[in-house]
Amino acid sequence: MLLNEFLTEYDDSLGSELNIDPLGLQVIWSAFGQQIFQNRISSISNDIRNYTLNLFNHWLIKNLIDDDSVALGNGLKKIYGGKNDLNFKHACLVYLENLYVYSVIAHQDIAGLESTGVLGISKARRRWYERSGNPRLSFSHNSEAQVLVRQTMLGVSGRYKTPLVEMGFFDRQYHYSLPTAAPLWKSAETLFKNVPTLSRLYHLLRLHLRELLASNSGEPKRDFSDIPTTLTLAVIEAFPSSAVVGTRTCDFWLSITELDQGAPGALYKVLSPANRGEGLSSSSAAAVFEKAVKQPLSLEAQGKLEHVRLLEPLLGELDLLFNLMLAEKSQSLKEVQRRWEALGRNAATLKSYADPIEENVAMSSVLSATGQSRLNRLLILARQGDAPAQICTLLNYHAQVMESRGQSPWLTLVNGAQLKLHVRPRAEPTLADRPLGCWVHQYYIPQFRHLLGGLQGVAA
Repeated sequence: MLLNEFLTEYDDSLGSELNIDPLGLQVIWSAFGQQIFQNRISSISNDIRNYTLNLFNHWLIKNLIDDDSVALGNGLKKIYGGKNDLNFKHACLVYLENLYVYSVIAHQDIAGLESTGVLGISKARRRWYERSGNPRLSFSHNSEAQVLVRQTMLGVSGRYKTPLVEMGFFDRQYHYSLPTAAPLWKSAETLFKNVPTLSRLYHLLRLHLRELLASNSGEPKRDFSDIPTTLTLAVIEAFPSSAVVGTRTCDFWLSITELDQGAPGALYKVLSPANRGEGLSSSSAAAVFEKAVKQPLSLEAQGKLEHVRLLEPLLGELDLLFNLMLAEKSQSLKEVQRRWEALGRNAATLKSYADPIEENVAMSSVLSATGQSRLNRLLILARQGDAPAQICTLLNYHAQVMESRGQSPWLTLVNGAQLKLHVRPRAEPTLADRPLGCWVHQYYIPQFRHLLGGLQGVAA
């Protein structure tokens, strides 16, 4: 089972987080990462093929909505309140995504076609074989039509919705005619008309959907075998791999996302092909940020990079201390302190990393209420006078984070001196594993590398 089908970015408006972040640090570090990338990159939206496929699908849907000659048949009129109905747009997106994934399976032996990274392909392949290579596509927003569970959230359109909203192509209700959207759609139209494979696919899909939407049945259905091979081949010719799609669309996406400018632009320069000889294409996030901050930058852009470089050493040390607390099923506070000091840390370590953060007033404006509250508590923790007090404060902080999720803490304090672990013990790191100030969070650098690999025509 692919976990990525179920993972999303942390949203502090939701009531809980996944039980993989015992200190609740993601809401802190991700905010500083997104201050740089402005939601263009995330753990679930970082593939240029899917980026382009989503925008292309929306461009096609927008044009169908704007074209008064494209009418809904009597069957669809009874289901949807018109072409601007949000559920109608969801039905279009699901149908187009399913057509793509089945086309990939149907033509999987064609040279240059990569199925890796195609969302929903595992579930689609099961349906493909269950139906002897002839699955049925339904034009519907209902779950029965969806290859992926909750496809409108976890499919291509769901995962790549936030980046396009942030850029201004549409709002969260998929309203395309926003005042600021016109020039963006004009640029997209220029791209799609000037790339021959995309232009050809647009015309074939438009004819196909026009005929489908005119159906007088309730929810139009099509067996895959009834869809012209010219169309399914055009689908994969337009979107064969991230490297091919990136080569065709690189200039467009850099212009629209501005990922080659400002703070992300400094990271872009460090990770560019010209620097691969320096080993930076695979180096740590810390090394990438260290080199990026030396680029000529505005004070604002440099500040965004510096915020991360101030923040992460503290988060990394807190993560280390908590992991040492998880090293045994039962251990005393003194034993945790011994482990902490054996790794070259002492009571002043956390404070030394917290002080520069407290002195940087601009950092307090980045976080949400949840993130700011947590960071404030961690800064207070760092000011505790000795290691046992810091350990107890971190334990209480962890318990409060878990309680806010409706979950049990991973460890508790017994008789005021003994830690009792309720999960599997963690391996104790060495000083070589975790030198002072070692980073544990990557601030979307791996995801940025993946996106840039596609943009630069490099196979994943």
